[in-house]
Amino acid sequence: MTEKELCRKYVGVPYEHQGRSLKGMDCWGLIILAYREIGVEVLDLTDYDYDWAQQGDNHFVKNYYENWQRVEAPCFMDLLMFSNPLGIPYHAGIHLGYGRFLQCALRVGVVITPLDDKWRQRLYGVYRYVKDKDK
Repeated sequence: MTEKELCRKYVGVPYEHQGRSLKGMDCWGLIILAYREIGVEVLDLTDYDYDWAQQGDNHFVKNYYENWQRVEAPCFMDLLMFSNPLGIPYHAGIHLGYGRFLQCALRVGVVITPLDDKWRQRLYGVYRYVKDKDK
């Protein structure tokens, strides 16, 4: 999948809490659907509510981290995790390159966003899917 194909398919899809289709999605729905396009099945978790990140539960580490390797230099399709002021990951996006990422934001849906200083300050980490991380 190319950047152009990825953006053409997802940009403009509306936000829907726990949505998992082109009719509506949240940030993790975008991750699940986009990675499925390249043959990666990402674990879904739909038992979270709007304020789960304020409750101190790190869903990313608890449920997804074992198949992801933290990287310093992001490439196309790397997963970007953003944290809240408590340092807990609560939002995800897909790195597009050239200082931009794809995200599904509350009220606006799927958009291309500059990875500017505001977002870099909230960047929890950049992760690349590794099929067999321990091998």
